[in-house]
Amino acid sequence: MEILELNDPEKVARLLERYIQSAHLNFLFGSGASMPAIDLAGTVEQEIDQHLAASEHDEANKKALTFIEELEYQHGFLPAGYTEGDDTEITLQNYLHFLSSIDRILFERKNILLPRQANVFTTNYDEFFEVAASLIPSLVLNDGFNRRIGNSGFEYAPELFFDRVYRSGTVYQHQSEIPSVNLVKVHGSISWKRQDDEKITLGEQETVQLTGVQKDNPQDVRDALAKRAVILPNMRKFESTLLDRVYFDLLRLYSNAMEMENALLFAFGFSFADEHILDITRRAMRNPTAKVVIFAYSQNGAADFEKKFSAHRNVLIIKPEEGQHIGFPELNSLFDTIGVTPEEIHD
Repeated sequence: MEILELNDPEKVARLLERYIQSAHLNFLFGSGASMPAIDLAGTVEQEIDQHLAASEHDEANKKALTFIEELEYQHGFLPAGYTEGDDTEITLQNYLHFLSSIDRILFERKNILLPRQANVFTTNYDEFFEVAASLIPSLVLNDGFNRRIGNSGFEYAPELFFDRVYRSGTVYQHQSEIPSVNLVKVHGSISWKRQDDEKITLGEQETVQLTGVQKDNPQDVRDALAKRAVILPNMRKFESTLLDRVYFDLLRLYSNAMEMENALLFAFGFSFADEHILDITRRAMRNPTAKVVIFAYSQNGAADFEKKFSAHRNVLIIKPEEGQHIGFPELNSLFDTIGVTPEEIHD
C-alpha cells in the first residue's frame, strides 16, 4: 500500500494519467460525492441498525422511509428547478464537470486496444449521474434498462451492461467507438420500481409522501417501502427475493470488472463501510495487475483506509495536506489536467 499527499496536484495527475492510459477504467462512488445537496447516509444507516439490533423494526422502517423521501423531495428540483448557487445546483455541476472530463479522457484515449468505456459503480440512490449525463450530448450512459422498441416499462436487464457503442462513416463505413459509461447502482435507485416482486422497471420517483400520522401506522410505512426498489445496507429484512437477486448480480458485475487484466478503480466519497464491497475489493487485490486508487476526504479518513487495506500493495491512498480536504472540486481539478499538456495547464 502506498500513501500520497496531494501537495503537487500536477504531479499526481500525471501519475493517474499513466494508470488510465493502460487500464480498464472503473469508479466507485459513495454518499460523500452527493454533498452538499444530500447529507451523508452513514449516520442514518447506523441509526437504522441500532433500531434493528434492539428489535425495533417499525422504527427502523420509519427511519428508512424518511431518508428515502428526503432524497425524492430533493430530486424534485432537478434538472432545472433549483436556485442558481444552491446546494443542488452545486452538486449537479460537480457531477457534470466530472462526466465531461471522463467523456474527454475516453474520447482522447490513445490505447486502441482498450474500450472507450468506463464503469461507474455507486451505492447512491440519487439521480445526479443520470441528470448530469443527459446534459452531455456526446456521452452514452447505460443504466442497465432495456429500451428496445416495443418493450414497455423499460425493464431492468443487467446483462446489457458493457455493450459498446460504435458510429459508422457514411461512405467508407469506418467505425469509431463512442465514449460510454456504465452506471451500476448497486443499492438501487429512487427511480426504480418493483413490479409485484417479478421485475424492476424504470419510472419517476415517488412524489406522494406519507404524513406524520401515516408514518405512525407501521403497515402504511411497510406498504410505502414496498413500492421502492432500493436496497438498504445491512437491512436484509427489507429485501425481496427479486431485490436480493439483483443486488448480488450487481455485486458480481463489480467483482468481474475488478478481476479483469489491468483493472483500475478510483474510489471517491466511499468509506468502504459496506462489508460486501470491501470484501470483494480486497479479494480483487489478489489480481496482480489491478490497481485501486482511493481519494480520502481527510487525513483521518486516510488513516481508516490504511487500516482496511494495509495488507494490499496495489492500493494507493491519496490524502489531503494537513487541514485540507479532497472534495469533488479537488477531484475534478485532477481529472481536468489528465490528457492535457503542461503548457495547456499553465495557459
